[in-house]
Amino acid sequence: MTGRVIAAGVVICLAIAAAAESGQSRFEATDRSDIKEMPGLRIINVRDNVLKTCYAVFLAESANPLDAGVNIQLTEIGRAAAARDRRLAELVNAFEQERAAIPGTPAPDPLRYDWQADTAQIDFALAALNNTFARLEQDLLRGSRTAITVLPQTCAPAIGH
Repeated sequence: MTGRVIAAGVVICLAIAAAAESGQSRFEATDRSDIKEMPGLRIINVRDNVLKTCYAVFLAESANPLDAGVNIQLTEIGRAAAARDRRLAELVNAFEQERAAIPGTPAPDPLRYDWQADTAQIDFALAALNNTFARLEQDLLRGSRTAITVLPQTCAPAIGH
């Protein structure tokens, strides 16, 4: 019984392999055309052999790619971090000096210094975000510009079907 199951499995695998090898793929490009008047525009007619439908694929590539040498200003993170650390140290020193200036007087408002410290931290975060967005912008400018539109169309009878 086990031998028959194995033999049947081998026969099925061989039949599938033979069909896949001799058969057509699901998608078949039937025609490719470039439009002379519109450089970069190509039309490809594609047949879906499984669904028995056809499509016109309009592929538009940018004729004039953007300059890859575009230089976007990046903030030096080391300088931004040093500026933040310097500002935070100045705030700590100012708070300590104001607190110790006249003994017996009320302590300075810590919320004012806390707010200024938060501002220094936000300035650093904005510098880091600026770098992230600048790098993304560079990547977008260097990337290829391609647009694709697919429209269904009537199929001509397949050759050999």
